[in-house]
Amino acid sequence: MRYQFAFLKNDLKFWLINLGYKLKYRFKRAKKRNTLFFIFEPQRKHAGIADRLKAIISLYNLAKSNGYRFKFYFKTPFALSDYLVPQSDWEAEMDDLEYSIFDTKIINETNWHKLPQLKAGKQYHCYCYTGNEIPEVFNNTGYKWSELFSELFEPSLEIKSVCESYNLNYGSYVSIHFRFVNALERFENTFFDNYLECEEERQALIKKCKNGIQSIMNDYPDSEIYVFSDSKVFLQSVSDMNVKVLDYEAIGHTGDEGNMDSYLKSFIDLYVMAHSKCIYRALCPEIYQHSCYALLAARIGDIPFYDKQM
Repeated sequence: MRYQFAFLKNDLKFWLINLGYKLKYRFKRAKKRNTLFFIFEPQRKHAGIADRLKAIISLYNLAKSNGYRFKFYFKTPFALSDYLVPQSDWEAEMDDLEYSIFDTKIINETNWHKLPQLKAGKQYHCYCYTGNEIPEVFNNTGYKWSELFSELFEPSLEIKSVCESYNLNYGSYVSIHFRFVNALERFENTFFDNYLECEEERQALIKKCKNGIQSIMNDYPDSEIYVFSDSKVFLQSVSDMNVKVLDYEAIGHTGDEGNMDSYLKSFIDLYVMAHSKCIYRALCPEIYQHSCYALLAARIGDIPFYDKQM
Protein backbone atom coordinates (compact mmCIF):
# COMPACT_ATOMS: atom_id res chain seq x y z
CA MET A 1 0.00 0.00 0.00
CA ARG A 2 2.85 2.36 0.88
CA TYR A 3 4.47 1.75 -2.51
CA GLN A 4 1.18 2.25 -4.35
CA PHE A 5 0.77 5.62 -2.64
CA ALA A 6 4.34 6.58 -3.60
CA PHE A 7 3.64 5.63 -7.22
CA LEU A 8 0.44 7.68 -7.28
CA LYS A 9 2.26 10.63 -5.73
CA ASN A 10 4.96 10.47 -8.40
CA ASP A 11 2.39 10.04 -11.16
CA LEU A 12 0.69 13.25 -10.02
CA LYS A 13 4.02 15.08 -9.78
CA PHE A 14 5.02 13.92 -13.27
CA TRP A 15 1.60 14.83 -14.70
CA LEU A 16 1.94 18.40 -13.39
CA ILE A 17 5.48 18.72 -14.79
CA ASN A 18 4.45 17.37 -18.18
CA LEU A 19 1.39 19.64 -18.24
CA GLY A 20 3.72 22.63 -18.30
CA TYR A 21 5.29 21.32 -21.50
CA LYS A 22 1.97 20.38 -23.09
CA LEU A 23 0.87 23.98 -22.68
CA LYS A 24 3.57 24.79 -25.25
CA TYR A 25 1.85 22.73 -27.94
CA ARG A 26 1.05 24.58 -31.16
CA PHE A 27 -0.91 23.74 -34.32
CA LYS A 28 2.11 22.87 -36.44
CA ARG A 29 3.93 19.75 -37.58
CA ALA A 30 7.22 18.66 -36.06
CA LYS A 31 10.20 18.57 -38.43
CA LYS A 32 12.39 16.19 -36.39
CA ARG A 33 10.26 13.07 -36.30
CA ASN A 34 11.10 9.49 -35.36
CA THR A 35 13.25 10.90 -32.57
CA LEU A 36 13.10 10.32 -28.81
CA PHE A 37 14.43 13.23 -26.74
CA PHE A 38 15.35 12.75 -23.08
CA ILE A 39 15.70 16.07 -21.26
CA PHE A 40 17.39 16.67 -17.92
CA GLU A 41 15.68 20.00 -17.34
CA PRO A 42 18.31 22.54 -16.15
CA GLN A 43 15.98 24.21 -13.65
CA ARG A 44 15.28 20.98 -11.73
CA LYS A 45 17.45 19.13 -9.21
CA HIS A 46 18.27 15.68 -10.50
CA ALA A 47 19.30 12.34 -9.08
CA GLY A 48 22.87 11.05 -8.99
CA ILE A 49 24.77 9.71 -11.95
CA ALA A 50 23.68 6.08 -11.46
CA ASP A 51 19.94 6.82 -11.70
CA ARG A 52 20.42 9.10 -14.68
CA LEU A 53 22.55 6.65 -16.63
CA LYS A 54 20.08 3.86 -15.88
CA ALA A 55 17.26 5.98 -17.28
CA ILE A 56 19.33 6.91 -20.35
CA ILE A 57 20.03 3.27 -21.21
CA SER A 58 16.41 2.28 -20.56
CA LEU A 59 15.18 4.92 -23.02
CA TYR A 60 17.91 4.13 -25.54
CA ASN A 61 16.75 0.51 -25.43
CA LEU A 62 13.23 1.75 -26.20
CA ALA A 63 14.35 4.03 -29.03
CA LYS A 64 16.63 1.51 -30.67
CA SER A 65 14.04 -1.28 -30.56
CA ASN A 66 11.51 1.01 -32.26
CA GLY A 67 13.87 2.27 -34.97
CA TYR A 68 14.00 5.77 -33.42
CA ARG A 69 16.90 8.19 -33.17
CA PHE A 70 17.84 8.83 -29.54
CA LYS A 71 19.09 12.18 -28.29
CA PHE A 72 19.31 13.64 -24.81
CA TYR A 73 20.18 16.88 -23.04
CA PHE A 74 22.45 16.51 -20.00
CA LYS A 75 24.28 19.68 -19.00
CA THR A 76 23.27 20.12 -15.36
CA PRO A 77 25.13 20.24 -13.00
CA PHE A 78 27.80 19.24 -15.53
CA ALA A 79 27.93 18.34 -19.20
CA LEU A 80 27.97 14.55 -19.43
CA SER A 81 29.99 14.73 -22.66
CA ASP A 82 32.91 16.19 -20.66
CA TYR A 83 33.30 12.78 -19.01
CA LEU A 84 31.59 10.29 -21.32
CA VAL A 85 32.52 10.98 -24.93
CA PRO A 86 29.63 10.44 -27.38
CA GLN A 87 29.98 7.38 -29.62
CA SER A 88 26.83 8.40 -31.50
CA ASP A 89 25.06 11.68 -32.18
CA TRP A 90 23.14 11.82 -28.88
CA GLU A 91 23.78 15.41 -27.78
CA ALA A 92 20.60 17.50 -27.92
CA GLU A 93 19.94 21.19 -27.42
CA MET A 94 16.80 22.69 -25.94
CA ASP A 95 16.16 24.37 -29.30
CA ASP A 96 15.80 20.92 -30.90
CA LEU A 97 12.52 20.35 -29.09
CA GLU A 98 9.30 20.94 -31.00
CA TYR A 99 5.89 21.13 -29.41
CA SER A 100 3.41 19.94 -31.99
CA ILE A 101 -0.17 19.09 -31.06
CA PHE A 102 -0.05 16.58 -33.92
CA ASP A 103 3.34 14.96 -33.49
CA THR A 104 4.77 15.51 -29.98
CA LYS A 105 4.19 12.82 -27.38
CA ILE A 106 5.42 12.94 -23.76
CA ILE A 107 6.30 9.77 -21.85
CA ASN A 108 7.73 8.97 -18.41
CA GLU A 109 10.49 6.49 -17.59
CA THR A 110 9.37 4.52 -14.52
CA ASN A 111 9.40 0.92 -13.35
CA TRP A 112 5.70 0.82 -12.43
CA HIS A 113 4.40 1.74 -15.89
CA LYS A 114 5.50 -0.16 -18.98
CA LEU A 115 7.15 2.03 -21.59
CA PRO A 116 4.97 2.34 -24.70
CA GLN A 117 5.69 1.26 -28.23
CA LEU A 118 6.70 4.34 -30.21
CA LYS A 119 4.44 5.27 -33.10
CA ALA A 120 6.14 6.00 -36.40
CA GLY A 121 6.46 9.63 -37.48
CA LYS A 122 6.26 11.17 -34.00
CA GLN A 123 8.62 13.12 -31.75
CA TYR A 124 8.74 11.78 -28.21
CA HIS A 125 9.92 13.73 -25.16
CA CYS A 126 10.80 12.40 -21.70
CA TYR A 127 11.24 14.84 -18.81
CA CYS A 128 10.37 12.61 -15.84
CA TYR A 129 12.24 9.47 -14.88
CA THR A 130 13.12 7.19 -11.97
CA GLY A 131 16.02 5.19 -13.40
CA ASN A 132 15.15 1.96 -11.62
CA GLU A 133 15.83 -0.52 -14.42
CA ILE A 134 19.32 -1.98 -14.89
CA PRO A 135 19.01 -5.55 -16.15
CA GLU A 136 21.95 -7.44 -17.53
CA VAL A 137 19.80 -8.03 -20.62
CA PHE A 138 16.52 -6.27 -21.45
CA ASN A 139 13.85 -8.98 -21.65
CA ASN A 140 11.69 -7.06 -24.11
CA THR A 141 14.45 -6.55 -26.71
CA GLY A 142 17.29 -8.95 -25.92
CA TYR A 143 19.75 -6.05 -25.94
CA LYS A 144 22.60 -6.33 -23.45
CA TRP A 145 22.94 -3.36 -21.08
CA SER A 146 26.74 -3.17 -21.40
CA GLU A 147 26.57 -3.16 -25.20
CA LEU A 148 23.97 -0.38 -25.28
CA PHE A 149 26.17 1.67 -22.94
CA SER A 150 29.22 1.15 -25.19
CA GLU A 151 27.22 2.24 -28.23
CA LEU A 152 26.62 5.61 -26.55
CA PHE A 153 29.69 6.28 -24.42
CA GLU A 154 33.44 6.03 -24.07
CA PRO A 155 35.36 7.47 -21.08
CA SER A 156 37.13 10.75 -21.74
CA LEU A 157 40.88 10.91 -22.29
CA GLU A 158 41.27 12.44 -18.82
CA ILE A 159 39.45 9.55 -17.16
CA LYS A 160 41.51 7.02 -19.15
CA SER A 161 44.73 8.84 -18.24
CA VAL A 162 43.98 8.91 -14.51
CA CYS A 163 42.93 5.24 -14.49
CA GLU A 164 46.13 4.28 -16.33
CA SER A 165 48.20 6.22 -13.79
CA TYR A 166 47.13 3.75 -11.10
CA ASN A 167 48.87 0.91 -12.99
CA LEU A 168 45.92 -1.38 -12.45
CA ASN A 169 45.96 -4.98 -13.54
CA TYR A 170 42.49 -4.97 -15.08
CA GLY A 171 40.37 -8.00 -14.32
CA SER A 172 42.53 -9.19 -11.42
CA TYR A 173 41.29 -7.22 -8.40
CA VAL A 174 38.06 -7.22 -6.38
CA SER A 175 36.12 -4.03 -5.63
CA ILE A 176 33.92 -3.38 -2.59
CA HIS A 177 31.61 -0.36 -2.45
CA PHE A 178 30.06 1.22 0.66
CA ARG A 179 27.36 3.90 0.44
CA PHE A 180 27.22 5.41 3.93
CA VAL A 181 25.51 8.68 2.92
CA ASN A 182 25.45 10.48 6.32
CA ALA A 183 26.01 7.56 8.72
CA LEU A 184 29.56 8.53 9.72
CA GLU A 185 29.64 12.22 8.80
CA ARG A 186 27.37 14.92 7.40
CA PHE A 187 28.11 14.18 3.76
CA GLU A 188 24.95 14.87 1.79
CA ASN A 189 21.77 16.95 2.10
CA THR A 190 19.30 14.22 1.22
CA PHE A 191 16.11 12.46 2.19
CA PHE A 192 18.19 9.68 3.78
CA ASP A 193 19.16 11.15 7.16
CA ASN A 194 20.97 8.24 8.77
CA TYR A 195 23.60 10.05 10.83
CA LEU A 196 24.65 8.09 13.92
CA GLU A 197 24.81 10.64 16.73
CA CYS A 198 26.70 8.37 19.10
CA GLU A 199 30.45 7.93 18.56
CA GLU A 200 30.26 4.37 19.89
CA GLU A 201 27.65 3.52 17.22
CA ARG A 202 29.81 5.00 14.48
CA GLN A 203 32.85 3.04 15.61
CA ALA A 204 30.78 -0.15 15.84
CA LEU A 205 29.59 0.37 12.27
CA ILE A 206 33.15 0.90 11.05
CA LYS A 207 34.29 -2.27 12.81
CA LYS A 208 31.40 -4.28 11.34
CA CYS A 209 32.19 -3.07 7.81
CA LYS A 210 35.91 -3.78 8.20
CA ASN A 211 35.06 -7.29 9.34
CA GLY A 212 33.00 -7.63 6.15
CA ILE A 213 35.99 -6.55 4.09
CA GLN A 214 38.17 -9.10 5.86
CA SER A 215 35.65 -11.82 5.04
CA ILE A 216 35.87 -10.96 1.33
CA MET A 217 39.68 -10.83 1.57
CA ASN A 218 39.62 -14.36 2.96
CA ASP A 219 37.63 -15.49 -0.10
CA TYR A 220 40.18 -13.92 -2.49
CA PRO A 221 43.59 -14.50 -0.87
CA ASP A 222 45.46 -14.00 -4.16
CA SER A 223 43.63 -10.86 -5.32
CA GLU A 224 44.09 -7.19 -4.47
CA ILE A 225 41.07 -5.63 -2.80
CA TYR A 226 39.98 -2.09 -3.67
CA VAL A 227 37.59 -0.29 -1.30
CA PHE A 228 35.33 2.52 -2.52
CA SER A 229 33.05 4.70 -0.43
CA ASP A 230 31.40 8.09 -0.11
CA SER A 231 32.82 8.39 3.44
CA LYS A 232 36.27 9.86 3.99
CA VAL A 233 36.05 8.75 7.62
CA PHE A 234 35.62 5.13 6.58
CA LEU A 235 38.32 5.22 3.89
CA GLN A 236 40.72 6.66 6.45
CA SER A 237 39.80 3.85 8.86
CA VAL A 238 40.89 1.05 6.49
CA SER A 239 44.48 2.33 6.34
CA ASP A 240 45.44 -0.47 8.75
CA MET A 241 44.15 -3.14 6.35
CA ASN A 242 45.88 -4.68 3.34
CA VAL A 243 43.51 -3.01 0.87
CA LYS A 244 43.80 -0.33 -1.79
CA VAL A 245 41.94 2.98 -1.85
CA LEU A 246 42.09 5.73 -4.47
CA ASP A 247 42.59 9.38 -3.59
CA TYR A 248 39.43 10.49 -1.79
CA GLU A 249 39.86 14.21 -1.17
CA ALA A 250 37.38 15.10 -3.94
CA ILE A 251 34.49 12.85 -2.83
CA GLY A 252 31.11 14.45 -3.53
CA HIS A 253 27.65 13.75 -4.92
CA THR A 254 27.07 14.15 -8.67
CA GLY A 255 23.63 15.65 -8.10
CA ASP A 256 25.16 18.72 -6.40
CA GLU A 257 26.28 21.90 -8.11
CA GLY A 258 29.75 23.23 -8.58
CA ASN A 259 32.44 20.69 -7.64
CA MET A 260 34.15 19.63 -10.86
CA ASP A 261 36.75 17.55 -9.01
CA SER A 262 34.03 15.47 -7.36
CA TYR A 263 32.38 14.79 -10.73
CA LEU A 264 35.67 13.52 -12.16
CA LYS A 265 36.27 11.44 -9.02
CA SER A 266 32.88 9.73 -9.40
CA PHE A 267 33.61 8.67 -12.98
CA ILE A 268 37.15 7.50 -12.13
CA ASP A 269 35.81 5.31 -9.31
CA LEU A 270 33.13 4.00 -11.65
CA TYR A 271 35.60 2.94 -14.32
CA VAL A 272 38.16 1.50 -11.91
CA MET A 273 35.40 -0.66 -10.43
CA ALA A 274 34.17 -1.59 -13.92
CA HIS A 275 37.57 -3.15 -14.66
CA SER A 276 37.50 -5.39 -11.57
CA LYS A 277 37.27 -9.17 -11.46
CA CYS A 278 33.97 -8.67 -9.61
CA ILE A 279 32.20 -6.09 -7.44
CA TYR A 280 30.60 -6.35 -4.00
CA ARG A 281 27.95 -3.96 -2.67
CA ALA A 282 28.10 -3.70 1.11
CA LEU A 283 24.78 -4.08 2.93
CA CYS A 284 23.77 -3.37 6.51
CA PRO A 285 20.81 -1.51 8.09
CA GLU A 286 22.79 1.60 9.05
CA ILE A 287 23.85 2.48 5.49
CA TYR A 288 22.02 3.06 2.21
CA GLN A 289 21.37 -0.41 0.83
CA HIS A 290 19.64 0.57 -2.41
CA SER A 291 22.56 2.35 -4.06
CA CYS A 292 23.09 1.17 -7.64
CA TYR A 293 26.47 2.82 -8.13
CA ALA A 294 28.37 -0.47 -7.73
CA LEU A 295 25.83 -2.31 -9.87
CA LEU A 296 26.20 0.38 -12.53
CA ALA A 297 29.96 -0.23 -12.62
CA ALA A 298 29.36 -3.99 -12.90
CA ARG A 299 26.98 -3.48 -15.83
CA ILE A 300 29.42 -1.15 -17.60
CA GLY A 301 32.20 -3.69 -17.24
CA ASP A 302 29.92 -6.69 -17.80
CA ILE A 303 31.37 -8.39 -14.71
CA PRO A 304 29.87 -10.35 -11.76
CA PHE A 305 28.09 -8.39 -9.04
CA TYR A 306 27.33 -9.56 -5.51
CA ASP A 307 25.66 -8.22 -2.39
CA LYS A 308 27.56 -8.76 0.86
CA GLN A 309 25.87 -8.51 4.24
CA MET A 310 28.21 -6.86 6.71
